[in-house]
Amino acid sequence: MKKFIYIFFGLILFITLFTSYKVTSGNYDKQNLFIIKVKDVIPTQFKNKLREYVYKIRNSLTEDKIKKKQQAKIDQGLNGELIQSKNIKSEVNAVKYNVREFFLPFKRLDLSYGWQAIQNSKRAHYFDFVGDKTIVASGEGNFIFFDTKNFNSKKLDQKRLQSNLIQFLESENYTFIGLRDMLIENNKVYLSVVLQDPDENYTLSIVSAEFNYQKLIFEFFFKTELLISEFSIGTGGRIVSFKDDKLLFTIGHLGFIDEIQMPNHLSGKIISIKKKDGSFDLISTGHRNHQGLFYYIDEYKNQFVINSEHGPKGGDEINVNNLKDNKVQNFGWPISSYGINYDGTNPYKSSHKEHGFKEPLKYFTPSIGISEISIKSKKDFNEIYASSLRAKSIYIVKSDKIFSQVLNTDRLILDYRIRDIKYSKSLNGFIVIFENTPSIGFIKSYD
Repeated sequence: MKKFIYIFFGLILFITLFTSYKVTSGNYDKQNLFIIKVKDVIPTQFKNKLREYVYKIRNSLTEDKIKKKQQAKIDQGLNGELIQSKNIKSEVNAVKYNVREFFLPFKRLDLSYGWQAIQNSKRAHYFDFVGDKTIVASGEGNFIFFDTKNFNSKKLDQKRLQSNLIQFLESENYTFIGLRDMLIENNKVYLSVVLQDPDENYTLSIVSAEFNYQKLIFEFFFKTELLISEFSIGTGGRIVSFKDDKLLFTIGHLGFIDEIQMPNHLSGKIISIKKKDGSFDLISTGHRNHQGLFYYIDEYKNQFVINSEHGPKGGDEINVNNLKDNKVQNFGWPISSYGINYDGTNPYKSSHKEHGFKEPLKYFTPSIGISEISIKSKKDFNEIYASSLRAKSIYIVKSDKIFSQVLNTDRLILDYRIRDIKYSKSLNGFIVIFENTPSIGFIKSYD
């Protein structure tokens, strides 16, 4: 009887997963209510196992296409050739965009390992601009660069940039696990890195080097001193420029869930770090895994720290910290969330404000896998471009000028996991890292 029940529920879930593919994937935040009800009655353990099988089947159907792309990438070396150029419209406002995609000479993400696998930690790639050049860092610690204007041509003409990153970390008795961000500012490059020490503990740190095109010589800039025995993807790790010759740095939970609300523990925090001596101050707390970060000063000298944050199952957030309040803001994790646990339990308080925490500007349920955020220009600073991994889209979230309420949300569906996004003033468009291939894209509206 038990076997019959499992087969019955398995068939229902299998059918609904396939028949609802466009609903749950193409239009990720518009799930069918019937499908949600079916998922609710199926045992979580069985549902998770069946989902793995379904994913493997789907993956196998696209494997040949992916292999052909990879072979083409190997054949063309550092050319960084144009893969495709296509025109698409945003989902809500029907804004027209041109999307150009170019190869990157890095290893692709492999979700057959599972999205939490340490093997995929080195498949997250990041970039920044130096003058008229685009610098790209791979998750394995390799660097390339090319002229930013080449996004308007048929190939990027990538060149290697040498560094001592891996050798330096090995000399300090660390194993390089992966990259979490790159910032280049005032002729200096900062890398957020996940490391493993000789005792096999994992930690998050920042290394830095003087920028040049001959060889980057790295040294430690900041160590969190947070050590955990099991690998966690909840690292945070975003770095952006801040006022008074400081950097802003996001530190995820790193597995220290119970310690996040402790003011003297660095897990789940945003801190500001002085460049001259590495000392730091607390900016905000109550974060889970903040994958995006932006700092903005408006024409009235109001200062905003905006971050995007992974919730649990649901409850991804865009949070705004108005620094005029001159206090450390608490965004509620792990007490308040609009999501639930992956096992289906829900111990969280949905309301943040009622429990003394700052409400998010916007939350996404189900999760979109929110990653880096950016804006287009100072004129449109209240229009946030939020990239996503799971939903494979860019969400355009427009708020009022003080970030108190959302006025409009649009969506550009790209069908790629998007790891990084920045606006290029010279090209008047966005540069993005597509994680699956991997590749780098240029997106520009042409209305």
